[in-house]
Amino acid sequence: MGLSETIIAAIIGAIATMGTAIFQLVRNSSPTDGRPKPKKSRMRSLVATSALMIGCLVGGYAWSALRAVSAKEELQATMQAEFSRQFAEFAERQKQIASATSAAAMPARNADSGAVESLAQLPACRISAQSQDAGPVTCNEAGAQSIALCAAIPARAEATNVRVLSRVPKSEAAWEERAAGAPTLGSLHLGATTTQSPITPDLHSVCLEVANYSVEEALTVRLVVEYAVPKPQTGELTASAPTGHEL
Repeated sequence: MGLSETIIAAIIGAIATMGTAIFQLVRNSSPTDGRPKPKKSRMRSLVATSALMIGCLVGGYAWSALRAVSAKEELQATMQAEFSRQFAEFAERQKQIASATSAAAMPARNADSGAVESLAQLPACRISAQSQDAGPVTCNEAGAQSIALCAAIPARAEATNVRVLSRVPKSEAAWEERAAGAPTLGSLHLGATTTQSPITPDLHSVCLEVANYSVEEALTVRLVVEYAVPKPQTGELTASAPTGHEL
């Protein structure tokens, strides 16, 4: 078990005090000139030695207590300084994180254009059993795997371009992209137009119907929607300016 500096100092002081007191008692009790000392003299020596021993004990204890208090104050000051340093570092890191987050979010809030995409995987066409003499196996609308593939854009934004890409799942081949206005992309059939509907006050969806007419392979389909946010008009609206779409 380790002992602190104050305890060791108190032990040394107590040993020294006890040694000095015992030495003084033995010295005073033995005659120096062959004649025994008077009883009063021996009593005074004993009282003086006892007082000295008590004074040394009290002084050693007081010094030990003073050292303990001083050490405690030094430890508290050190811990307070360390806590202050750690808190300052934590506050600085939080400030840097907040600045980085604000800087990263700023372009997204102020951007007037962008692109979003969604991804889906369509299984192969469902083919019912047919005889071998029926000819090549083909897919019809009832068996084709179709979904509405949607992407979310800001509510104030307008879709400027819609791209559709596909390839076989887990393939390293390049994505195939449909030509402008083409109704198909390989065995993938595409809807003629996109549909839009609100999702939240801040977002609305852009959806396109896609169907896989392949009887052998599944397809991974990507819908990429490029959009632009119109700049707010600075001029005042005139009384004759239209404010909605006619039905």
